[in-house]
Amino acid sequence: MLNKHITDLIFIKWLLFFLSLIIILLSAEQYNLLSSMLINDVSYISSVILCIFFFSTIKVGFELYYLKDRHLNIILLLANLSSNSKANALENINYFKRSTNVDNIIIMKYISSIVSLQSSNKNTEETKKSFENDITTKLETGWFIADLLLKLGLIGTVIGFIIMLSAITEIENFDLTLMNALLQSMSGGMKVALYTTLTGLVTSILLSMQYKYLESLVYKIFHTCNSLIPYIDEELGDVLKNETTLL
Repeated sequence: MLNKHITDLIFIKWLLFFLSLIIILLSAEQYNLLSSMLINDVSYISSVILCIFFFSTIKVGFELYYLKDRHLNIILLLANLSSNSKANALENINYFKRSTNVDNIIIMKYISSIVSLQSSNKNTEETKKSFENDITTKLETGWFIADLLLKLGLIGTVIGFIIMLSAITEIENFDLTLMNALLQSMSGGMKVALYTTLTGLVTSILLSMQYKYLESLVYKIFHTCNSLIPYIDEELGDVLKNETTLL
């Protein structure tokens, strides 16, 4: 039960982060900071960045929600194997065998493949690299999106400066009316540059933090899978190769 509570914290930590983020945004809106930023960004890049960020954040939440049970069962499997509790180990193995989740299927196939290769005295390094690549593919997508948010912010900066410079190039003579319009146009360009840069930087940092957290858990599962291989005997190896569930 204690292990269950500990693994539940995996998702709860993210949920607390997400709720804190919502509270901060609602507090900012009380002072019209968020709406002012979106309205004054005529490039709409800040809106695009925020949409991508929240979609990716929700996706991380779903990943962590399903990962917590995977994490619990792989930790319990290692504990049961190391304590020679085969009945409980079979229950953990059958959790993976019954699962329709892609990542759980990948883990099951990997453990079975490694056991088969080791029993035949074959090299397992290529299989380990392939497994690592399979379970970390989603992380690569996350890092790409985090970098994309930053790049979109920089694009907004460039667009903002273009707006500012285009206003200057339209000057033919100086008078108070023209200067007032010029300053307003330059101010609008500066707002675009600053708002998009700020939005891109903040969202990129926040998303990177989430994927760093997810990455640490994924690699913990990866190393745990490798740690339990030596404890699997011939009997359990036959269970892994069997298509049916025993419990």
